[in-house]
Amino acid sequence: MTDKYKEILDALMAEGFHEITEHTKPGYDFDFKITPYSLNQKLSFRFDNFDHFVEFLKGAGAYSEKREAVLKTTFIELGLKESEFFWVNFYAAGKDLEM
Repeated sequence: MTDKYKEILDALMAEGFHEITEHTKPGYDFDFKITPYSLNQKLSFRFDNFDHFVEFLKGAGAYSEKREAVLKTTFIELGLKESEFFWVNFYAAGKDLEM
């Protein structure tokens, strides 16, 4: 994983998301919502483009082809372009993210 994701990974690990790396203490799974804007939360991060986010997911061990297909559908539904920036708002799986 490159240093460009360090801030994101550090923030997620500090919140106890064990899915990120095998080196963190037991925690819980994360989920996320994609938006064209920040929700101004401490776990809201900007990604430059779709490939940037897929690279992050691969490095974090959270990638699957199914997840990538769902993400592409989400982009279409939100009217986002894969080549443009967007925000990813992380939260604990099973909990609703207040928007």
